[in-house]
Amino acid sequence: MEVDLHPERSVIHAQVRKAKSNHCVDESGRYLRSAHHKGPSSKVYLGDVCETLLRCCVGAETPVFTEVPGFDEQRWMLEYTVGALHISVQSIPYWGFGLLTSGYRNIIVMRGPVEERARIIHDLAASAQHNPWEFAHRGSAEKGLAKTGSSLKANEMLWRAHQKRAKSLLSESIAALEHHVSRLEKKGDVDPHLIELANLEIGLAHQALADDNTPAVERALSRGEAALLVPIESEEEVSPDGTLLVIEEDVPFVDMTDDESE
Repeated sequence: MEVDLHPERSVIHAQVRKAKSNHCVDESGRYLRSAHHKGPSSKVYLGDVCETLLRCCVGAETPVFTEVPGFDEQRWMLEYTVGALHISVQSIPYWGFGLLTSGYRNIIVMRGPVEERARIIHDLAASAQHNPWEFAHRGSAEKGLAKTGSSLKANEMLWRAHQKRAKSLLSESIAALEHHVSRLEKKGDVDPHLIELANLEIGLAHQALADDNTPAVERALSRGEAALLVPIESEEEVSPDGTLLVIEEDVPFVDMTDDESE
């Protein structure tokens, strides 16, 4: 069964497996800081899901807590932006009164372009130590998700739909480069060695895609494209008045002079 992704937002639920006191909340601005922060702060347990998500969001602004942890240091809510996306993460207990880390789930809400949402969710699932949609306490998780209008099955299908969309976009990028290389090869105006290098990178991109390694796919595609950026050759000619004319091969030259004297 196909799942249509919402054009504006994604709401997914994730099981937290581990949580360490690697971070704190800067009390002056509610910003997320390292545990080594020197100013006034309070402890927070982010958990493996949120930490992995932040690593996937390269260039993100510093997260701000909209709900700071209190006595329960693993119960909180933060938000931040990365590019055109606005992301919020809420950590709440769903089993065992939150006495164990496995009793927590994260509710992740993303708003922005669907392609960027799919990319980050795909990278999160690929980088996590476990399938985030697999809950340790299924009965309690099902009840909790039902209150949000979701279910364990629907949540898993939503994760997988984002992964599928992200992989489809990457496949399209690889196919576009393959088509470009094939066209240049048929024209025969590019050094065969450069064609070979580009095809090598395309192979590496396919392999990285099979491993769900999005950054490696993008690096391989960039290298493949760079290999085909051949400098435009030029010819030098001297005009009748002794000045140097430079005529690029691919630029049509139209003689606008009039041979008839006035």
